[in-house]
Amino acid sequence: MKVITAETAGFCFGVERAVNTVRKALDECDNRVYTYGPIIHNESVVKELEDKGAAIVSSPEELRQINDGTVVIRSHGVTREIYDIIREKGLKHIDATCPFVLKIHKLVEEAAQRGEHVVIAGDRFHPEVEGIISFAGSGVTVLRDEDESV
Repeated sequence: MKVITAETAGFCFGVERAVNTVRKALDECDNRVYTYGPIIHNESVVKELEDKGAAIVSSPEELRQINDGTVVIRSHGVTREIYDIIREKGLKHIDATCPFVLKIHKLVEEAAQRGEHVVIAGDRFHPEVEGIISFAGSGVTVLRDEDESV
């Protein structure tokens, strides 16, 4: 059998950026480093970062228990609520959300402000979609697959 690695194998730009952001924070921050949720969907990389000292915060309630440290926002982004908690608590944070995801947050927020209804194709329980929903306001529909309709 011959195995050929594709030229484009590896992490996408946003994922690589997020992982490198956590690594840099672990090297440079003088306090505890947390990630809100696993930084990416790759268990071995997440474990490597945990072994180096990054702690995963998994819920708004856990985030509210942190009084100091640096929170790195995962590559998939977070909900508006998480940004609000970080701001309210005065925590240091580094936003490692993929720039393409941030652009979607901005687009749906602008659409919501214009009173437009936003339709999202995806799994409503995936972190990226949860974040997008939170910026879309109340006029949002999430379709999981082609069998669902608006």
